[in-house]
Amino acid sequence: MPIPPPRTAHHAHSSPLPRLATKMPARSGTSSSSMNTTSSFSSSFMDGSPSRQSPSRRIMHTPRGSIVRDPYDSPSRQIAIEFNLKLNVSDRNFNEQLDQADAVRAKKHERDLAIAQEEHMKVFRGAELEVQRILLEEEQARRRREEEQKREIERLQREKAQEEADAQRRALEARQREEEAAHRAAEHRRQLQETEARLKAQQEQQAAAERQAKEKEEADRKAQDAAHAAEKAKLQQAVSSPAPRPAPAAAPTATPTSAPPTASASAPATTAHAEQVHAKYLELHARMKEFRVAFANQHKQKSSPLKGPVGDTRRNIRLRLGQINTDRKDSVAAIKKLREDSFNVALSTPGPTIDIRPFLISQDIPRLANEAEAQYPAFLLYMWICFEKFVLKQFEKEAASTDGRTIQEIGLIAASLLADQRYMWKGIPLTDILVAKLHRICPILFGIRGTMNTMPGRARLGWLPIDKSEPNEEQYGQRMRGLGAGYAALSLRSFNAKAPAIPMSEYWRAVVSICNTPAEHLWPGHFAILYGLVRDYHKKFLSFYGAQARGVLRRATYDLPARAPPRCKDAAGPVSVLPLGWKKEGISLD
Repeated sequence: MPIPPPRTAHHAHSSPLPRLATKMPARSGTSSSSMNTTSSFSSSFMDGSPSRQSPSRRIMHTPRGSIVRDPYDSPSRQIAIEFNLKLNVSDRNFNEQLDQADAVRAKKHERDLAIAQEEHMKVFRGAELEVQRILLEEEQARRRREEEQKREIERLQREKAQEEADAQRRALEARQREEEAAHRAAEHRRQLQETEARLKAQQEQQAAAERQAKEKEEADRKAQDAAHAAEKAKLQQAVSSPAPRPAPAAAPTATPTSAPPTASASAPATTAHAEQVHAKYLELHARMKEFRVAFANQHKQKSSPLKGPVGDTRRNIRLRLGQINTDRKDSVAAIKKLREDSFNVALSTPGPTIDIRPFLISQDIPRLANEAEAQYPAFLLYMWICFEKFVLKQFEKEAASTDGRTIQEIGLIAASLLADQRYMWKGIPLTDILVAKLHRICPILFGIRGTMNTMPGRARLGWLPIDKSEPNEEQYGQRMRGLGAGYAALSLRSFNAKAPAIPMSEYWRAVVSICNTPAEHLWPGHFAILYGLVRDYHKKFLSFYGAQARGVLRRATYDLPARAPPRCKDAAGPVSVLPLGWKKEGISLD
């Protein structure tokens, strides 16, 4: 802080002096010379510096008490001298105050400098500590980098050793896999050869059975013709001659009929046999329809005590089946609700009964003690007929979805209810109710052949009205896909301690019967059903039948589309590309 220059008495007090001197009154008797002297003294005093020209300096040598008097002495001069003395004292005091202020400012300045120096030292020490900290961090970072590099080198060495060990292991496993693959390929070729030989034998057996059936029919026809001719000759001889002659022995006209056979994988049905079984199931379907319409009409009347339960249970079945999704918990809950709200109600509600034997086709009827044992609750039979209609209709609707799990859940529900002992008759499930409806709307599943060039031929292949209107190609294909998938969901089942309602061999029979269909009898419906049968069920088929199923799937997806006629190329395309998707799942048919 700059220190201002010291002020002098001249600067501080030069201005008041002339005013005092000019205002002093002149004494009486004072000569002009003394006045002039006083004026000149005052003038010289005013013009000079107070410190050098002050009158006090000129009279300081004269003692105050001296009797010697300055001839120029006068009261005004004395006042001026005293005033100058006071000014000197004031100047001295002022200068001392300035010196003291300068000393105070110097001390403050030194104190500020000391504080600044101390702050500077603090900053300097902090900078030194920061430098040391940075150096320490750099040293630690360097050590960490060295340790990380060391660890990385060790890791790379371990990885390299592990890779070498893995490479050796993979090479060993590859050799083992090659050996196993070669072994499996040889085993697969052997199984394929056996399967092809078995299928060829089945085809030959089927062809032989067809020839035998034709020969038998021809022999029966000839025998009947011979019998008619012999009878006619006998009548003519009886008319012409009264003496009778022995008639020639006639060949047997018919063979004893046996119980309706069931198609299975071990004994594939011939075409004639399939037609006979198909006709019996169509007759059963007609009886079912007649019974259903009559029962519904009878219990629509207000006077019927079953009017409410019949309508409620039918609506409940439709509601529950329409709510099925891919969640297994929902399916279990739906099965429980169907049992409680529909089948148990039909079983426990008092009502009429009916002879159940005409509604059973595939099972042998046990010996009964009386006719009462053949009775079955008519209400429960009506529930079964409604149930199979709704189930198959739901199969058709769900076929439009790319996710086939809903159809699987519906099949699980139907198979579980069909396998329930409470709703059977003497341990026989009412599966024929469902199969009869399938024979009606999807005959291709059972080896029935026809042509799409005529209306009767179309009806034989399942070209039937959908929702009371004529279907188109897309609707027909969707129905066939859904029914094929539903049939697979019903038959490819295994329950603990319970036999499935539809044997697993029926699935084999359905797939093989389509694969064995001659090219001239193949139509788009065959490939639509085959697509539904195998798309979502190849894994189960392979798990149940192993290598034999692999051979059948190869024939179904490779051989059959390859020999499809031009009219089936579009429908055969989706079947032929199924193995490509299965390869992504790790399943190869090669």
